[in-house]
Amino acid sequence: MDQKAAIALQTSLAAGRILSSGAQKLSLTVDKFSSWLLAGFGAAFGLLIANFSSLSEHLSASSLKVGASFFLVAATFAALQKLLAAFVLASTTAAEDGRNFGAELASSDIPLDVESMYSQVNRGLFWPLNRFNEHITQIAKAGDYAVIGRHHAKASQLQVALVIAQSALSIVSAAYVVGGIAI
Repeated sequence: MDQKAAIALQTSLAAGRILSSGAQKLSLTVDKFSSWLLAGFGAAFGLLIANFSSLSEHLSASSLKVGASFFLVAATFAALQKLLAAFVLASTTAAEDGRNFGAELASSDIPLDVESMYSQVNRGLFWPLNRFNEHITQIAKAGDYAVIGRHHAKASQLQVALVIAQSALSIVSAAYVVGGIAI
């Protein structure tokens, strides 16, 4: 490998690691916030609904229904972001484990059949992940080793957008309930 190719390889690997590491940290933080937000609003709605008979003269039933409906949509966004958080955590952890395992393999005298490894990994995945994995593998084989880091970064940014939507819908749900309070 010549100097220019070695620099390109190192740069691509470094960029991928930086993006993956940042995405993992962002994903974990956003996921915790989303979980606390969901738990807090869920508990509040649970208490309001459970005690509605004693609160009904002070709280509009229609406002509570509309607020709870917005909360359910917010909970859907929370579930979607949780799936992205699981993807980011699993794939960044697997990437780190792979780097550690790769160092062990590099020091071994036994060669590795990379094509067979890619095939075996892909056979362990259901659709659509196996198609995604094939796509990423082809890009990496072409020399773009930062591709998975970019996907981690994009997934964590999409996760942030989902949590922002969850937050906004949670606030709207609370506003409907507060608007239905009879003072």
